[in-house]
Amino acid sequence: MSRLLTEVGGFLTKIAESSPRDIQLVAERLHDHAVEERMSASDLRAALVELGYSTIADFCDAAGIPTHVAKRWERFGVSSEMRAVLLMMLAQRQQFDQATREFEAITHVGLVDFLRSRKV
Repeated sequence: MSRLLTEVGGFLTKIAESSPRDIQLVAERLHDHAVEERMSASDLRAALVELGYSTIADFCDAAGIPTHVAKRWERFGVSSEMRAVLLMMLAQRQQFDQATREFEAITHVGLVDFLRSRKV
């Protein structure tokens, strides 16, 4: 991590520890966006493809997220909080895929193909 980010992080931590609660929340928010690890735009695109979306804009449209946010994500990726949500969604998708494979092995019913045909 660069020295500037370390100094900014330290400064924001000091503000958060010694300020009224609203200012603490603002400082924490700034810290999260300036210092915490983000998901890059390329990693975001890959994650969304795995979740079944062709583009960041398609995901944002499906989620009701404004177009200007999609454009920002295309350029800068997403915050650590959104990164955590997306990684959780990917983990759930992988668990579902595993459970589906186990179900199909027992029943010989093509559940994955059926769900994909319905874009689920």
